[in-house]
Order: sequence, then C-alpha cells, then structure tokens
Amino acid sequence: MAKGNGPAHTIRIGFVKATIWYNKNGDTGFYSVNVTRSYKGTDDKWADGDSFNHTDLLNAAKVLERAESWISAQ
Repeated sequence: MAKGNGPAHTIRIGFVKATIWYNKNGDTGFYSVNVTRSYKGTDDKWADGDSFNHTDLLNAAKVLERAESWISAQ
C-alpha cells in the first residue's frame, strides 16, 4: 500500500483505470475507488475523464472487479 497522499493501488486495462485510495478515518480507514478513461485532448495531451465508450464498458467492469478483489485481500 502506498504511503502518504498517493493512491494505494492502480489497476489499468486498455484506456480504463481504477485508482484505489485508502482513507483514514480516526483509528480506522476505508478504501474508495475512482474509475476513469484516458484520452488525448485537442491539445494532444493525455487526460482522464469519467465518460466511457461502448468499447470501454467491459474493461470498466473488469477493473472494478479486480479492485474489489485487491481491497478484499488487504
């Protein structure tokens, strides 16, 4: 698990990425997950968005399943 403010873990399939964060809450903590899709903008620079094409949906489901498995193993 990453220390500090960085993500605890990242899972990527194709252009779809699940970023897992560990959130400290007093003496306990919990995990949260952000799912994004990478794309090249009009300025030819890579960026992340939260909208998915039809062809991204299976990869989104897979990264979420892998995120759940990773969190369960912690």
